[in-house]
Amino acid sequence: MATLIQKGVLKRGDKLVVRRRSAPAIEATLQADGSLKIGNTPFATPSGAAKHALGVGSIDGWLRWRVPRLGDRSIAELRKGL
Repeated sequence: MATLIQKGVLKRGDKLVVRRRSAPAIEATLQADGSLKIGNTPFATPSGAAKHALGVGSIDGWLRWRVPRLGDRSIAELRKGL
């Protein structure tokens, strides 16, 4: 995440979302250090944040978190484009 910020792809304060079929999307805010914050809880990694948000034991947060400001692209797509 820090590399995406350093390269100017993502910006502090960007909103990221995890979409779910049968429930509202969950939103996180990107922090300056590359962590994601859901409510008042910070998460060091996208996967940790996604696991917490979705209540699952294992998930690839890089694939699940999307950036609405950038056409709803996943952060995995953004990282691949570097």
